[in-house]
Amino acid sequence: MHILAANILYLVVSVVNSFLLPKFLSIDTYAMIKTYTLYIGYAGFLSLGYADGMYLKYGGVSFDQIDTTDLGSSYKSFAAFECFVGLVCLIISLYLHNYILIVFSLGSVCINLIGYYKNLYQAVGEFKLYGKALNYQTMLMLAANLLLLFLFKNDNYHAYIAIQVASAFVVMVYLTVLMEKKKRLFRKGKVAARQIKENISSGFVLMIGNFSSSLFTSLDRWFVKVLMTSTYFAWYSFAASLENIVTVFITPITISLYNSFCKNKDHKYIYMIKQMTLLWGFFVIAAAFPVEFILKYFLHKYYSARKLVYILFAAQAFYAVIKGIHVNLYKAEQKQKRYFVIMLALTAVAFASNVFFIILQRRRNLWRGQHCSLLFFGLCFASLKSRIYGFILMSIFLLLLCSEPIFSVHLSEM
Repeated sequence: MHILAANILYLVVSVVNSFLLPKFLSIDTYAMIKTYTLYIGYAGFLSLGYADGMYLKYGGVSFDQIDTTDLGSSYKSFAAFECFVGLVCLIISLYLHNYILIVFSLGSVCINLIGYYKNLYQAVGEFKLYGKALNYQTMLMLAANLLLLFLFKNDNYHAYIAIQVASAFVVMVYLTVLMEKKKRLFRKGKVAARQIKENISSGFVLMIGNFSSSLFTSLDRWFVKVLMTSTYFAWYSFAASLENIVTVFITPITISLYNSFCKNKDHKYIYMIKQMTLLWGFFVIAAAFPVEFILKYFLHKYYSARKLVYILFAAQAFYAVIKGIHVNLYKAEQKQKRYFVIMLALTAVAFASNVFFIILQRRRNLWRGQHCSLLFFGLCFASLKSRIYGFILMSIFLLLLCSEPIFSVHLSEM
């Protein structure tokens, strides 16, 4: 219930954020903001699997049972490691004179430290604290965006991207203070090379799998950004950001099941949860209808993205099972290598699907004018098709993962 309540608040704030910026900002400004959002989505790669190793280490353990000295050493080592990586990225970004890469270097440190707390709270089942980590940054961004939009009437993307970095920094500091009050980490443990080596060693493969998962869900946006205009990228990014409406109702499942699977690996239980997740995923995609109403009457300049919304929302129904059931079960079973192989295969399928639609449009000479929209929707269909393939492939591997096939459990009950 803590996750659901947190996600309902997150939904309200995210919907306002999602509609405010495209409503009052120019398409080019909005496209640059979403470019930064696309980049920062890969910030977790810079942790090299450290936070994932910690996630596996504490999975299913009670928060009160964690050794404070070990946790303090773990966090301090991670913070030192992230600051070093962030500094290297900042030096490279300053040399390239790229504003988005510069703020990415700063934002990635804050995002990864927040991610450390999220992983910790998710692993130990402290969902109330997870809800705080989830919502505070979004609420700060909303308040700052309102000031920029209505008080300063600012249309400069630099300011809006800076807000994201600043809000992440404030939340990181708040969560650190909160953790200090609960565990007194600063007084215990110290930076240790052993912590860095152990956590990266155990979590690197899982991190690569998660990175592949992020690439799998955002690959279509990269194709649109590289091959098409900023207007198309803004439309596509807007439609993709509205997936958060569906994600909010699915996240309580995907977040809580890892801790649950660590404690209960009964095959009947897994199959029941899988069926309920798929049913719930199909139910919540009905949110696409009120979104179309909003686009028609309040955001007409993005009305062309309405068809994308339906396609991407439909893809979420399948991805809910992939992310909620299969991925969490692989993590609980410590099957990181298998998870990595599957996500790599799915990413290859997604890439091939996008390339297929590009080749198809080139052969038809539909790269210019209004016909470019056919490629636009083709890339979106590639995203849907890839997630359906992922659902099928993950289901097959799930049968191999369990010593007793899940479907045989179902058949025996008929």
